[in-house]
Amino acid sequence: MRRWGADRWALVGFLLLAWGLRLPPILDNRFHPDEALYGYWGLLIGRGRDPWLASVPVYKPPLLPYLVAGAQALFGNSDGCLSSDGCRAIGMAASAFSVRLTGLAAGLLTVPLVAALAYALYRDRWTALAAAAVVALSPFAILFSATAFTDPLMVALGVAACAAAARGRPGWAGVLAGLAVATKQTGVAWVGLAAGVQIADYKSQIANRKSRIANWSSFIGHCSLFIVHFLLVLVLVFAWDRVRVGQGAEGFWRVGVTGYGGLRLIWPQELWTRLRGWLELGRYVLVSPVANGVLLLGLPALVWRGIARRRFARESLADLLFVSFGLIYALFHWLWAFPVWDRYLLPLVPVLAILLARILSLLASAIYRVTSAARHWSLVIVHWSLFILLLCPAFNAAHSRYPVGGDHGAYDGIDEVAAFLRDLPEGAVVYQHWLGWHYDYYLFDAPVYLAYWPTPAWLAQDVRAFGGAEPRYVTFPAWESPGRVARALGGVGYGLEAVLTTTRRDGARSFTVYRIVPVAGQ
Repeated sequence: MRRWGADRWALVGFLLLAWGLRLPPILDNRFHPDEALYGYWGLLIGRGRDPWLASVPVYKPPLLPYLVAGAQALFGNSDGCLSSDGCRAIGMAASAFSVRLTGLAAGLLTVPLVAALAYALYRDRWTALAAAAVVALSPFAILFSATAFTDPLMVALGVAACAAAARGRPGWAGVLAGLAVATKQTGVAWVGLAAGVQIADYKSQIANRKSRIANWSSFIGHCSLFIVHFLLVLVLVFAWDRVRVGQGAEGFWRVGVTGYGGLRLIWPQELWTRLRGWLELGRYVLVSPVANGVLLLGLPALVWRGIARRRFARESLADLLFVSFGLIYALFHWLWAFPVWDRYLLPLVPVLAILLARILSLLASAIYRVTSAARHWSLVIVHWSLFILLLCPAFNAAHSRYPVGGDHGAYDGIDEVAAFLRDLPEGAVVYQHWLGWHYDYYLFDAPVYLAYWPTPAWLAQDVRAFGGAEPRYVTFPAWESPGRVARALGGVGYGLEAVLTTTRRDGARSFTVYRIVPVAGQ
């Protein structure tokens, strides 16, 4: 379609709004430990120190770290700027932007991709625009688009794979589904959804073909293209992993499963606790009680409408496909012992956005039939109501007022801690226990020596043996007490001297940096 109508201009408006809503949390929030780790991997690649990531335990596929490395090379990093008060804010902003650029771009691209998928399946501009509006204004999508997690990119590529399949481009669908898996292992969920969309698209084309043999040959050809292109991407991913393993690293798939503690079915006593945890997180997808209520009440009606039809049209198949995907995805994460983490619900956002858009379009049609009002005005009223309902939660999400997404203040002050530690004399020892990934990133080229301490007793023995050689420092976050370490150090004639204290945005203490010094008289 080459004509630019009101719907396309509205989509441009949604993109600009989505951009504006996602920028504040990018600049306001410090790195979550996982974000700092991905930034560190990007530095290892971009600086040429370890381009294959063979020296670190990698538990993710390779796509995101290499994209982060490219963004860091393009926009720079905060190295050398943290030590100067005048440019610290600029340095932190550049650092956050370069590491989180991939997530921001993926979050923005998901908006038009969802619209493209909805229009390809339903041929309805109102449904496409409503789905795009939900993704643009969803607090969940806003807060995760402002992070460097793997999930926003994985979701964007998965939605793109479905859109390509709906438009009859199985080769591109296979490549994009493969790239979703190359971003995160759970991207395999999009393979099934893209394949289902491909089947729905094929089903809609049967009526236009007279030969049954031609139907089957076309279907088999499309499936073969999808599978071949998908496998080509997987071959590249595992070839990269084999190179790492050949250099002494452990495979990312094994490390990922080990990090979860192994996957198992949950125990019966975990059923209610896990369900309550997922529901508490799920309410932040839309936040609005009215929007959540419309979605919950409309889904059974949408399923009944699809099943009751004698012949499955593409629209009905798509409805049942998205509902089935959402249900299976939710049940799988509930009944298998995945951690109850908010980021795992992000793939449901575009699916629920399309389903909510479908419910609203059908609701507008019902209002039109009952009241005999103009169909255009019924659509306008219903969709503007959705926009107004989601606008306030979106504004709150832009100011990080919901406990999902990245950091919301726990790591405020980490930039000051890093600036202080970077200015230490060469060879100074920095002990770390909780902030290892942050230190790896922020102190990447710093002249200090990082040492992990597993227990207070180990730290005390190390200080007793080498404490007189160079200055030694240890940082405690607000949620940890230095009491045990202070007692262990006291036993070997050393103590803790506070040299820096940082605060969170609410005024509470966030970090305290201590210098380990000899105790007079001992």
